[in-house]
Amino acid sequence: GIRSSLDQSMGIKRDAAGVVDAISAEDIGKFPDTNLAESLQRITGISIERRDGEGAQVTARGFGPQFNTVTLNGRLIPGADAFGAPGQTPIGGVDVGTRAFNFAQLASEAITGIEVFKTSRATAPSGGIGATINIQTDKPFNHEGVVANAG
Repeated sequence: GIRSSLDQSMGIKRDAAGVVDAISAEDIGKFPDTNLAESLQRITGISIERRDGEGAQVTARGFGPQFNTVTLNGRLIPGADAFGAPGQTPIGGVDVGTRAFNFAQLASEAITGIEVFKTSRATAPSGGIGATINIQTDKPFNHEGVVANAG
C-alpha cells in the first residue's frame, strides 16, 4: 500500500550513491495527474513546462528540459519532439528542434515507478546535466498468477 511505497522511496534515497528521488505507482495514483510530467513536478527541484494547460517537459535543478536524459527501464529514450520546431509555439525560448522529451506522451497509469538521479552515475548514459530520469514500467514476472488492470 501507501506505507510500502513510502518505505520503498526512502530506501532508494538512502541506498543511492548520489542524490536520488523516487516516485512509486502508489504515489502517482494518489494525485489526479493527467500525465507523467505532472507527477514528476511533485519531486523537489523539478518543475514543468506546460503546453495547452497540460504538463509537457521537465526542468531539473534549473537546467532546461533539453539538458535532461530520459531512460525507460534503463534504456535511453530519444527526445525528438515537435516542440519548438518551426511553425510550433516556442517553449523555453527554443524555436528549433530540441532533444527534450515530451512527458505528455506517457500516461502515468502505465508506470510503476520513476527514479530521478540529480547527480551523475557511472552506470547511467551520459548527457543528463540537469538530471537522469529513469521511467520504470511493469514487468510480466513481477506478479504471480493472473493479474488484470481496469480503469
